Amino acid sequence: MPYATMQEVRDQTSFPEVKALEDGKLTGYIERAESWIHRATGRKFREETDPDTLSELRTAVVLLVEYLWYHDHPDVREGALSQVESEKIGSYSYKVSGAGDTVQEMEFQATHTGIQELDSILESLKVQPVQGALFFSISGPSRVRNSEV
Repeated sequence: MPYATMQEVRDQTSFPEVKALEDGKLTGYIERAESWIHRATGRKFREETDPDTLSELRTAVVLLVEYLWYHDHPDVREGALSQVESEKIGSYSYKVSGAGDTVQEMEFQATHTGIQELDSILESLKVQPVQGALFFSISGPSRVRNSEV
């Protein structure tokens, strides 16, 4: 079952264009949003019953559908995919902020949207490590070679 239905996305979106998407396109955006949630949180919520978590998932799907829809526009996509790092025209020059990013910065950008509400929801849904517990690993019996066997 999806985290948000098409009707819920249509009711909660702030973009009239998203609201007017045909069912097939909207379903595709919802599926992409759910995949993003799975990758960003490192888990799936198939058996989730907590109403607060389900509400967070629904909100995350709506915000991600808007985010994905917006970034699928040709003008936005062209700027995002541009290989130009800097350009100078006369006395005017600029540098793309993402040029020369480190691997850690690129990984951060891949999991963070820049939408504070969405990023905090995704962060809260991640599996949290157990604090204070120590886990020990005990190996099996050692094999001792007996040269006299």
